Amino acid sequence: MGTISILLEREINGFRASVLGLPDCQAQGVTREDALSNVQKALSKRLESAEVVTIPLDSFSLPKLAGLFKDDPQWNEFQAAMASYRQEVDAELEAEYLQSDQPSSVA
Repeated sequence: MGTISILLEREINGFRASVLGLPDCQAQGVTREDALSNVQKALSKRLESAEVVTIPLDSFSLPKLAGLFKDDPQWNEFQAAMASYRQEVDAELEAEYLQSDQPSSVA
């Protein structure tokens, strides 16, 4: 039997479980176990009317893509913009995670 990776996130009212690779397949629960059980049910229901197949990849088409943008004058600019955006997103996520780790004060 195979396994599947689930992203389990703590939220204000419990937990959210998301199937990695299927961002629209997720469920919530008050407890960790509830969320995992609910996402298993959601995935099972989805797979009732779906099928996972593999198809051959034409190995000769991939080498044709190598170096496709090497002469594009905007390629370096695009890469720099992507790196900058990734740093912004990483900083936002880190701040969010640090904030979620802080104990909440109830007055």
